[in-house]
Amino acid sequence: MPKVPQTAEDKLDLIVKHLERMDKRDRIRTWGGFVRTILGFIPLLIFIASVWYFYNNADAILKKITEQAAEQALKMSPFQ
Repeated sequence: MPKVPQTAEDKLDLIVKHLERMDKRDRIRTWGGFVRTILGFIPLLIFIASVWYFYNNADAILKKITEQAAEQALKMSPFQ
């Protein structure tokens, strides 16, 4: 069974201990939220980078897709 504080100073010491513990927990929560936010930006950065890449290379990408589609259509065609 926990020791019951008898004097006002004992009670204040107990309150200070609880507040210190809460402060440490809040600090850890704050860092956890910061790290979680940083990790949340990673998919956004990947999306922005892929849009930028496609914007700069759209002609080459579409040309390659068209060539592959034409080759596959030629393979499936009965007029070879």
